[in-house]
Amino acid sequence: MSPFISAGSDGDQPAGLLVDMLEAAAAPLDITLQFQQAPWLRCQKMVQENKLNATLAMIWSPQRALEFRFPDPQSGTEQSERYLWQAQYPVFHPITKSFVKAKYQPQFGISAPLGYIVERWLLHKGWLSPYKFKLDEGLRMVADGKLDGYSVERFIGSHHLRQLGLEDKIAASSDNLLIEKWFLVFNQQYYQQNQQLVEQFWLNIGHARQVLEARFPYADSGSTP
Repeated sequence: MSPFISAGSDGDQPAGLLVDMLEAAAAPLDITLQFQQAPWLRCQKMVQENKLNATLAMIWSPQRALEFRFPDPQSGTEQSERYLWQAQYPVFHPITKSFVKAKYQPQFGISAPLGYIVERWLLHKGWLSPYKFKLDEGLRMVADGKLDGYSVERFIGSHHLRQLGLEDKIAASSDNLLIEKWFLVFNQQYYQQNQQLVEQFWLNIGHARQVLEARFPYADSGSTP
């Protein structure tokens, strides 16, 4: 989702902060990246079926570690420095009703993008709304008082609030439900056939991310790219 990645128009390749990072990481390796857009669950399936080489941006879980090749599984992927971004997942809530994680009591529930780790987290907590909403629709439901909140990465949510003109109705909580690293993951077959290339690409991604972090650090003020 923008501003990290946005679909191109008329068959063009996508644009965004993650695209810039990946292009910078690929440049020294003399490889060309090609992107294909699909719903998140379909992206995962296409990588598992070896129809795509890799997908982004994925949070590690024990189940996903069996299905995809993450960087540094031997030493612990969650401690790896070869990640795309460390993402915060606050709750975007009505300005008139604050969200405090330790005190939250569900009324309408909190929604999140389909297939995301934070959606699963909300389900396990018993906080997930029974209704599924994409990001913009979900934010509108929050503004209309029909959802307690919507959880998505902090920069993404704030960016979409500005686009929708809802900054005067919705705020991001200071509490985060999750703070997780995003990874570029490969299918197992491609990794085995191109191990040296993939390992170097991951290393380059870590360097490119540090450049992005210096430009756009998280801030308590909620500033966004």
